[in-house]
Amino acid sequence: MHPILGDQLRLRLHLLAWSLAGGVLALLVRVLLGTAWLPALVFGVPLGLVAAPISLSAWYLCRAMPLARTSAVRVGVTAVGAAIITASLWAALGRWWWMLLAASAFELSNDQMVELFTLLLGLGWLGYLLAVTVHYVLQASDASALSERRVLEAQIAQRDAELRALRAQVDPHFLFNSLNSIVGLMGADRDRARQMCLRLAEFLRDSLTLGSEGRITLGREAALAEQYLAVEQVRFGTRLQFATSIAPDVAATLVPPLLIQPLVENAVRHGVATLLEGGAVQIDATRAGGKVLVVVTNPYDADVRRGGTGFGMDIVRRRLAAAFGTEAALAAEAREGRYRASITLPGAVPGARPDTLVGPGSES
Repeated sequence: MHPILGDQLRLRLHLLAWSLAGGVLALLVRVLLGTAWLPALVFGVPLGLVAAPISLSAWYLCRAMPLARTSAVRVGVTAVGAAIITASLWAALGRWWWMLLAASAFELSNDQMVELFTLLLGLGWLGYLLAVTVHYVLQASDASALSERRVLEAQIAQRDAELRALRAQVDPHFLFNSLNSIVGLMGADRDRARQMCLRLAEFLRDSLTLGSEGRITLGREAALAEQYLAVEQVRFGTRLQFATSIAPDVAATLVPPLLIQPLVENAVRHGVATLLEGGAVQIDATRAGGKVLVVVTNPYDADVRRGGTGFGMDIVRRRLAAAFGTEAALAAEAREGRYRASITLPGAVPGARPDTLVGPGSES
């Protein structure tokens, strides 16, 4: 579709510009030919409005000869030739319009009619060349906008692909840890192993449902983490305690599903599991200035070398980078027997509905 006809704002500006051009034509007729204001305006303004649809034909010339693939000489010669033809037709139309008005006593001498025709021919020529220039500018602007949109769409598609790939890596990592826990219980307590399988099945059902979504609220993400900890609590018994504290003003923050899952797994596997007396995993989410801070804290045995390949932490960092760019970050520190992993996220999304907040976990 024509770039001006397809945009109401551009169409209004186009008509306004040619209405003003008609006013300028009326002024020139008044000054150069000495006519009164009324006949000058009655002649000039309608003729300017007639030029509005005529000038739209310049777009077809610009589309047929894009500047990137057409020589400047060819563009110039074609534009000047089209301007002469269009201006001649417009001037002839203007002459006919004045003669029609002359029947109502708007008469001019022969010399004045020649002068009027020459004026119309010159203005029509300049107006058409201006229309060609404007259409080339619009063509370049639209091409630039289309290019930017394609680049943005490509970036979004690439980011979505990265998120899907990273999410696909989270599930096997979690299953590997969970199945190891079940295997550890099979020989010692089959009933607890069966209970753990049931809780694991429930967790997997919910995680797969939410994992198919692009984003979930932080409240639902915390609830998923609690389900996982409830699964592990079957194995560890009273050695594992957990609690969550999600501030109401951040519960609606949208995050990729299973974002904090690797951090919770690490808290159990490399923290609580290393202590004979066990410990508590604490999940907190609060607002810190314009950001949302999610912190997973757990005790650990400082005398035991922290194992693992760092796969879980790397997954979280890469998912944060893919989802939020530089607006999110992951930091970790170990101090005085406490390990603290913290995620910094952009502020909560307005209008999202917070999930029901979950409270401290109970013993099995």
